[in-house]
Amino acid sequence: MNMTRIEVDIPEGVEGDYEIAHYNSETTDNDWQKYRTMKNDNDDNHTVLLKSSCPMPIMQDSEAEYNEHRWLLDNATGDVLVGGLGIGMCHTMLMDNPDVTSVTIIEIAQEVVDLVWEHCDKDDTFTVILDDFETWVPPEGTTFDTVWGDSWIFDNTMSYQEYQAHIQSHYADYCDNFGFWGRA
Repeated sequence: MNMTRIEVDIPEGVEGDYEIAHYNSETTDNDWQKYRTMKNDNDDNHTVLLKSSCPMPIMQDSEAEYNEHRWLLDNATGDVLVGGLGIGMCHTMLMDNPDVTSVTIIEIAQEVVDLVWEHCDKDDTFTVILDDFETWVPPEGTTFDTVWGDSWIFDNTMSYQEYQAHIQSHYADYCDNFGFWGRA
């Protein structure tokens, strides 16, 4: 399958510091045009997750975002743990993957769950847990076949490499197959 983008249909809304917006080539909010130029994005009509304290979109259904998730889509097997709900962009492909048996999503913001969960693709193999992916401890005896780090530290206390090392160390007893957004 030669895909370059997974479009989602989440309605616009605002919950606390978070917002789901529908952006297009004419939108100028939140440095959208700067982002489109940086990512060489020429598609129109995107669903975007924003946070008021973040200058760039947290997630959007763009080609660049799809490419940043290729590792997950190519490597997910068995019981999958995902850090961050985002806009649920990869859910359909995970549901369609016969090698994936369950998906557990750890989302830190109730506002994101309120905006997205009801509207994103999912089936009964999906579970969302409201907690911090960086510190959440799975129940005793739990293991995962794949861990996908798709969260980010908004206060920038860690570099990307430190974040990866932290997540791998934190979940080392539960899994040995790790992937992270933006790194194929």
